[in-house]
Amino acid sequence: MTEAEDLIAIVQSDAPLEDRERAGEALASLGDPRAVLVDMVTIPRGLLKRARGEATTELGVPLEVEVSAFAVDRYPVTVAAFARFVDEEGYAREELWSEAGWAWRRREAIDRPRFWGEPEWAAYLVPNHPVVGVSFYEAEAFATFRGARLPTEAEWERACRGGDGRCYPWGAEWRDDACAMRGVGPRRTLPIGTFAQGESPFGVRDMVGCVWQWCRDIASPDALDRSPVDPCATASDDGEDVQRITRGGAWNSLQWSVHCTARNGYPPTARFSNLGFRCVKSA
Repeated sequence: MTEAEDLIAIVQSDAPLEDRERAGEALASLGDPRAVLVDMVTIPRGLLKRARGEATTELGVPLEVEVSAFAVDRYPVTVAAFARFVDEEGYAREELWSEAGWAWRRREAIDRPRFWGEPEWAAYLVPNHPVVGVSFYEAEAFATFRGARLPTEAEWERACRGGDGRCYPWGAEWRDDACAMRGVGPRRTLPIGTFAQGESPFGVRDMVGCVWQWCRDIASPDALDRSPVDPCATASDDGEDVQRITRGGAWNSLQWSVHCTARNGYPPTARFSNLGFRCVKSA
C-alpha cells in the first residue's frame, strides 16, 4: 500500500477519532485522492418510507414516495474540488449560473467562497474537508460545472436512509462516533469519510453531521409538491427571500438535529461555515 492508502485506511477505520483526524490532516498535506475524485454511488429506483409521526407527514406528504434512480456523490464536495471551479473561472462563466444566481454574483462582486484565503479560517479550508461558505447559487453553479445538479430532498433522504424508514443512516438507534456534531470532534469541519460507522445503506458517507447540505427544494411547506413520484418543491419565484432546504445537521448541531429527516431552511445567499453540499445525476 502507498502512504496515501495507509492514511485513508486509518481515516476510514474504527481507530480513535483523534487518530483518524490526524491521519486525515496528514493525508491532506500529502494529497488526498478522494478529495478530487468524482466518486458517485448509484441509488436504484425505489420507495422512500417516512416513519409515522415525522413532521413531514403532518404536512400531507405521502408516507411512501417513489424515487427514480440517480447517482449521488459518496462524499460532500471538498475544498479541493471546489478550487477547480474557482481556478477554471467558474465565477465568470454566466452559462453555469441561474439567472437569479448570476444577478446576485454580479451585484455582490462574488468571485470565490466566503472565507477563501483568510488565515483565521484555515482550519476549514483544508483540501479534503467539505467546502463551506458557499451559497445555494454557488453550489448550483458548481454542480452545473460538473455536469450534475443539486439533489431533491427526496433523493437526499433516500440516499441517507434507504427504503426502510430508519432514523439514522446507520440504523434505527443512535450510535456514538458515527458523525461530527457538537461535542463530537472539534468545532469545525473534518476530513471526508472520518466517520465510517455513519455510512448509509447504499455506502454514502457523511450524510449527517459535519455540514448541512443544500437541496433543490424550497423551504415553504405550503409549496410542497405532494406527488407520490420524485417529489420536489420548486419555486415559481427565484428571489433571494425564498429559502432553500438544507439537510442532515452539521458540526455545531445538537444530537436532536442530526438524523435522516433533519432539515433547515436558509436564504439562497447564505454562506456559513456549516453549509456545504453534494451533487447528483439522474440515472
